[in-house]
Amino acid sequence: MFRNTVILIIILLAIFTAYILTFYKSGLNTLRTNPNLETIKYELIEEDLTVKKNYFTWIGQATVLLDINDTTILFDPIFSERASPFKSIGPQRKIPPAININALPPIDFIFISHNHYDHLDLDSLKTIQGMYPDVTINVPKGDLKLLKNAGLVNVNELDWWEKIELSNFVATFVPTKHWSARGLFDRKRSLWGGWAIKTKQINVLHIGDTAYEEFFQSYSQKLGSIDLTFMPIGSYYPRDIESEHHVDPHEAIKLVRDLESKYTYGIHWGGVFFSQEPTYEPQEIIQKAMQKDPNLNFHTSIPGIIFELP
Repeated sequence: MFRNTVILIIILLAIFTAYILTFYKSGLNTLRTNPNLETIKYELIEEDLTVKKNYFTWIGQATVLLDINDTTILFDPIFSERASPFKSIGPQRKIPPAININALPPIDFIFISHNHYDHLDLDSLKTIQGMYPDVTINVPKGDLKLLKNAGLVNVNELDWWEKIELSNFVATFVPTKHWSARGLFDRKRSLWGGWAIKTKQINVLHIGDTAYEEFFQSYSQKLGSIDLTFMPIGSYYPRDIESEHHVDPHEAIKLVRDLESKYTYGIHWGGVFFSQEPTYEPQEIIQKAMQKDPNLNFHTSIPGIIFELP
């Protein structure tokens, strides 16, 4: 009996190990540390953003603050010290957010690309909704229950290509090539994607995470002319692990051309949580590409720089 139990445990452990190594290689990659990576520089935003309009700023990772005619939008807000279900262990940010969460201007809408911990941070969402109770949170299909169980309200859940009218714009949830999971056994039980925000003045696309996929070539036809794209360009090394989940900068450039984006800004790079590639390599590749083809109009900076809308 004891022998059979031991054999069963060994078999189950082997199956579990194979499962983790097959489906969670990228997650394991984020736990590696690279002492040779330098820390990205940043600027701390201290000016009063309540008096500013028609701007965007990259706060860190995929967190972007966007104002369109006094409608203030926040993408993938994470202000916690770690991207982890635990307070004291798990991937830790190397620089603080470019703005203190308590210094955020009134937020009207929040958009979440997917439920990975570096994109969906429940503590940050609860703090922001505590500050601004009228904020509306928009999440992929499958994540509504997660937010409701955390006590969050005013939550919309959208399927791929579903549209919703919010205030003075239309938001569309679009698919990307990525995945979702909050734990070990909920892989792909909720959706993942990007958000297209279309107003009378501008058409904006935010992509939280994606690998390259040819279906992006049809997006300009489905969404209309894209004026501004927030494009992930980091967390891509080593390629044998990350190529199915994250574009590298060269693929991001190809994706920008597929989207026919008029202006693109690179996010999700710099080793804030997970990157294994050299810290400034994504920025350097983008800059070299711009030197060869200025019409590419692809830019990136350190977090905390405030830009007027293009």
